[in-house]
Amino acid sequence: MSRKLRIFSVLILLSFGIYLNCRNNSVPSIEIVAKVEGETLTREELLRWLPPNLPEDQKAILARQYIDRWVQKSVLAQAAKDDGIKLSVYENWSLDFLQKEMLSQKYFTAKLPRDIIITDQEISTYYDQNVQQFIRNEDEVHLIQLYLDNLDRAIAEEIREQGNLLEVIKKNYLDSQPTRIVERNGDLGYVTINSLRKEIIRLVRSGNTGKIYGPINMENGYYYFQMMDKQAGGTFRSLDLVEEEIRLRLVAMRRQKLTEDLAQQLVEKASVKIFPEHIK
Repeated sequence: MSRKLRIFSVLILLSFGIYLNCRNNSVPSIEIVAKVEGETLTREELLRWLPPNLPEDQKAILARQYIDRWVQKSVLAQAAKDDGIKLSVYENWSLDFLQKEMLSQKYFTAKLPRDIIITDQEISTYYDQNVQQFIRNEDEVHLIQLYLDNLDRAIAEEIREQGNLLEVIKKNYLDSQPTRIVERNGDLGYVTINSLRKEIIRLVRSGNTGKIYGPINMENGYYYFQMMDKQAGGTFRSLDLVEEEIRLRLVAMRRQKLTEDLAQQLVEKASVKIFPEHIK
């Protein structure tokens, strides 16, 4: 057999092998990102799992972590099958029940309104009827805070002139600059006094609202704070402070009611028979 004929025969066999492989696996090889025995993980499946709008560098890291995990679990699952290890009847039932749960949630998402409108009157009525739920358990303070890694004399002078700590923070974008302190700069809203740093609790308890305190030399930098209001434990949070919390509660309650009503309607239409005497 000539050299050209041998090369031609090899090409024919390779082409036939590729053809058979394509018949057995309709997924183009370029789309496969990992393969274990006969099981494949495609690019589409991987992208479907990854969170959207990820930066490219994070996307690459997370994708590789998922691929490694998929490979490991696939190898382990195959090893379990080879050893004759199977899921129990209850475990298979649990998987089936989980599928029903997931389909149910998708059904509710498709059928129930996406946005639930809660009126101001509903919020006000809920507050009046449940005002006891909004009693402060501890002393609270409405606090604006600023932490600086280093003492900035220009900022210090501006704070003295302005007398409004929040304006200085926003004007100089200090609420978006990272610092060594995890807490954010800016308006913290109402917080319990006992949750504050021990260095400033005494000042907060004895201090006056409106006054700016600082710079306070702390272990990791310099600290300013301004108290906008103080409220004792046992007082009621006003409606404006809990309005959004009430709105979220009412949305959850309304959605739960719609969910239960829809489920009950479907149960009543379906052919359902329950035999409680068989439970014993």
